[in-house]
Amino acid sequence: MSSILKFKKGSTFTDVARFASIGVLLFEIIFFWTQKPTFFTWDNLHIVVNNSALLGLVAGGLTICLIVGDFDLSIAGAIGLGGVVAGMVVENNQSVTRIALGVGLGLIVGLIIGLFNGVVVTGLGINAFVATLGTGALLEGVIIAATDGGKTLLLRGDFQKIALTEFPNFRWFHPRLMTWIMILILAGLSFVVARTVIGRRLDAVGGNAVAARLSGISVSRYRVLAFVISGALASLTGVLLAARSGSANSTAGAPFLLEAYTAAFLGAVTLRSSEFHVWGTLFGVIFLKTTFSGIAIMGWAPYWNPIATGALLIFAVGVSGAVTKYFK
Repeated sequence: MSSILKFKKGSTFTDVARFASIGVLLFEIIFFWTQKPTFFTWDNLHIVVNNSALLGLVAGGLTICLIVGDFDLSIAGAIGLGGVVAGMVVENNQSVTRIALGVGLGLIVGLIIGLFNGVVVTGLGINAFVATLGTGALLEGVIIAATDGGKTLLLRGDFQKIALTEFPNFRWFHPRLMTWIMILILAGLSFVVARTVIGRRLDAVGGNAVAARLSGISVSRYRVLAFVISGALASLTGVLLAARSGSANSTAGAPFLLEAYTAAFLGAVTLRSSEFHVWGTLFGVIFLKTTFSGIAIMGWAPYWNPIATGALLIFAVGVSGAVTKYFK
């Protein structure tokens, strides 16, 4: 269990914290449904699910970093650069070969970013919060330079099919390809974390790095691995984001940073006691996207989205801590 969140376990009352987020989500659904019946429809369900794909990818990768006890604040920059690199490859030629090359190079960029973060943190001993914050600023400058001062790359065409293709395309069930990609990757991550030696060692590093080192685990190696996974999935998110929107620019990744952390922390206090886990993070993603969908259907102003995100982040940590403190 990661050392980032450490809430004490106590009496039965503390179990309320593990179900509080589910209760709030159910309340939200009932509220939005009674106010706007169109909220609880198949069409809106598909909107929520498909809109969860990209945030689910980047938040899933971030979760691996959080499991080992590290922060990665460079994910927004990795998203932006991954999309821009892929966009530069396919901007003027969207053949199958160019699209494959663009996706591959975008993914490689994320691997390099993650490796850089891991080496800086473990090799130079710089705090992960500070190191990845610096990497994020560096990436922002690189993106602006690569796009000639921040211009938007227009990518409409066959490139968009890697994100927007609907399969299967039934009237009542038509998830997009990017949604399947997210589900498959998160399923793989969850299996690795829960069922393999690698996963147990990642968890051990996050729970107590000193004890893990004394037991023979290469703490640095697994921290680097976590950063590489986070960087790779962030850049893949950027590639799919560019495909979904048909464009790539220097600010594309900015909204994902706070939302990814909110989803991860929501998941950490859902069904488990302060333990980061991949499926919990996916729950947090769906929670956020359900909230955003309700705000849109209600016709509320867009500024309510970041307000809701911030409130849910405070809720995720605050409610669990408060219930544990007062009902130990």
